[in-house]
Amino acid sequence: MSPIIIGAVAGGVGVLVVGVLMPARKCPGCAARLPKFRRPANKRQAMWGGTTCPACGCESDRKGNKIS
Repeated sequence: MSPIIIGAVAGGVGVLVVGVLMPARKCPGCAARLPKFRRPANKRQAMWGGTTCPACGCESDRKGNKIS
């Protein structure tokens, strides 16, 4: 399942809010559920996807593989 991009535009002000709704995934390090909305922690995650586990700090790529 691919991520779903959702967004909203506020009229007149020019504010654009975009979030990325991720499918349900688990951390490859501690098996904790990762949040549905991801916030990129660095430039690589912003460009290529991936997330950081809030529980253990493990970094994973967009496919859910652990990054060393």
